[in-house]
Amino acid sequence: MKALFNRHWYTEVRRNGDSLLEAQTSYVDTHREAAALLLVDSNSFRIREALWEEQRSSHPIRTRSLQVIPLLGAEAYFSSSGVLKETAAFLEDPLAVSLFAETIKGIIQSETFLLKERGYASEEDYEHQWINFYSGSCRYYSNLDRITKTWFDHIGESNRNGNLFIRFKTQSLSELGENRYLLLGNLSDSFHEVNVQLTLNGFTVEEADGVLLRSPDLVCRESSAMLSNLCGIPLKKINKKELANILGNGQGCVHLIDLVYDCAQILKFAWLEKYPPQL
Repeated sequence: MKALFNRHWYTEVRRNGDSLLEAQTSYVDTHREAAALLLVDSNSFRIREALWEEQRSSHPIRTRSLQVIPLLGAEAYFSSSGVLKETAAFLEDPLAVSLFAETIKGIIQSETFLLKERGYASEEDYEHQWINFYSGSCRYYSNLDRITKTWFDHIGESNRNGNLFIRFKTQSLSELGENRYLLLGNLSDSFHEVNVQLTLNGFTVEEADGVLLRSPDLVCRESSAMLSNLCGIPLKKINKKELANILGNGQGCVHLIDLVYDCAQILKFAWLEKYPPQL
């Protein structure tokens, strides 16, 4: 087996004083190194500062730090898709958009520990509002009649100081020989742990396996069985919506879908030009 390409992501959300959050996603792959940084009001989640930093690329560049104007004043929450599209046009870099999106996901996850600031009366109030908002969106929220643990049963408590949320993600591509390749993806964060393994013949999935080692409830782990639906799928050509449909949509796991999509990006953007398989 020959290693060809690696991607590493690290997202961290921390308190900065009484009313601010510092959130950052740092990224390193075989060709690039960059970071997306947000300073956010902990009550409104409005973005006070947004910086894009790039240290290394596949071509010679100068280290740069750029204020991302379209994000200033925007809410770092589910409503941010529109402003992220503006950011894509502003920075002309798909990777930057992915990193800022990942940073906003981290901020949303950290809300669990910001109940008072975000206006929730209690843990029960937070869970109730999330059930109303997220109902039918993933394996957990589509099977509430079957779950054995509440969200706060899973995480333990709603009090954290300093660090609020951490997420590591890695994806790697290796050559197995005879036009076969191995894609591995791993996600480990404050609440979840997900692993996927995809064997490819050219760009087509030959075998797919995975496991959720940590999840809010055992019902979530059932979603890994849907990875077998990927067999026979040309992974390079698939978009996120199609992938979500294959992996179960509301009966699947959003983190599993995201991780497989991250793996697929190696074929689309990072790896294709340097190591084209023989089709």
